[in-house]
Amino acid sequence: MFEQNQMSGSSSPEKKVNPVWRWLKRIALLLLLVVVAAGLFIGYKLWGPVVTSDELAALSKENIQGPIDAPVKIVEFGDFGCPTCRRWHRLGNKQKVMEMFGDQVSFTYRHFPVISENGTEAAIAAQCAGEQGAFWIYHDYLFEKAKGLTVAELENYAAELGLDTRSFETCMQSDEAREYVERDQRSAFREGVRGTPAFFVNGRLVYNPSLEELQSLVQDLQ
Repeated sequence: MFEQNQMSGSSSPEKKVNPVWRWLKRIALLLLLVVVAAGLFIGYKLWGPVVTSDELAALSKENIQGPIDAPVKIVEFGDFGCPTCRRWHRLGNKQKVMEMFGDQVSFTYRHFPVISENGTEAAIAAQCAGEQGAFWIYHDYLFEKAKGLTVAELENYAAELGLDTRSFETCMQSDEAREYVERDQRSAFREGVRGTPAFFVNGRLVYNPSLEELQSLVQDLQ
């Protein structure tokens, strides 16, 4: 009898859920989904699909001077609007190192437009010049002579250098060059770059090295 009474008294009225609390839970879940989606999007833009150095080299051999299989590989991450990058190039350090070590060294330029306002457009323009086999000519012009980096100025530089301006302008408006620049930028973040000019000498990261420092690094690695 006791057991029967205990069983019959074990049930209790179902608790009612406050409708306001139910809606708050739904809103919280929605906000969580939005945050996760935003995180995935930002992560893709910064880190994106992993692209190896060899794949990047294959994508744009035009951005490499010297033998691709050189024993010492110097890779610069730069911004065409960065004053320090400009000073470094105007000193002629790249050319001096390559003349000193010949085919023992290769030099690759990769884009990290995080310093200047129009750095991304300038990087895209350089890639578009590369589509016409003129990456390094345009690269040198931007660092040595360019007065500004607006789209109009970048297109004028292409005309001054004798490039096909119609093809150049079409390239500037397309996604391919922009995607290449973004791929370089994601790679820079992955590899720990936090400023420009940044150089990897066989994987060793140095910022704004002097000519003597760069020569010493190359000699140590030969």
